[in-house]
Amino acid sequence: MATLNRFPLLGLWAEEAARRIGYTKTEAESLGHAYAVLYAIRAQRLRQPAKEKVEKAPRRKRPRAKTIHFGGDDLEATHEDGEVRGLVGGEQPQTPQSYQVSVRKKFPPGYYATLQKAFRQLLRQYPPSRLDSRLVYNLYDEWKRECGKGRMVDLEKLLTWCRQHAEGPGKGQLGKKRLRK
Repeated sequence: MATLNRFPLLGLWAEEAARRIGYTKTEAESLGHAYAVLYAIRAQRLRQPAKEKVEKAPRRKRPRAKTIHFGGDDLEATHEDGEVRGLVGGEQPQTPQSYQVSVRKKFPPGYYATLQKAFRQLLRQYPPSRLDSRLVYNLYDEWKRECGKGRMVDLEKLLTWCRQHAEGPGKGQLGKKRLRK
């Protein structure tokens, strides 16, 4: 059974959603990485005891950030060479290069392209305007619950889930009411 941590899976999922919404390949990779970082930070905050202080390294001057709305969340971002780059949780922007290292290279051999295709087929069932909403996270949350155990996801179960739900919104195990959130 091949498994993978949720972080790179969320990065690929968000990258494919960004492509469907209309971002360029390099912008989508940056946003996919940034979206995964955002949820990793949120998960870390939930696991940290409330009174515990985390020591921070001295901050370098970071690029000027703005906020963009993506996938139902507000992400800090900047522009680099005229393209959007995520700037979530640190001084350095999330870039296509950071996506390669932190997301793409984490997949077991053969699974990145297979899951990318499955995600793309499933997301094609939704109009781009519908995807630029909480739907991106809600669908992710649904498959991580059905295919995951702790922080790991069974990749074969995930592929099966995607194929079952690629028939169209509201078909398979996801009900129409639930998707309207």
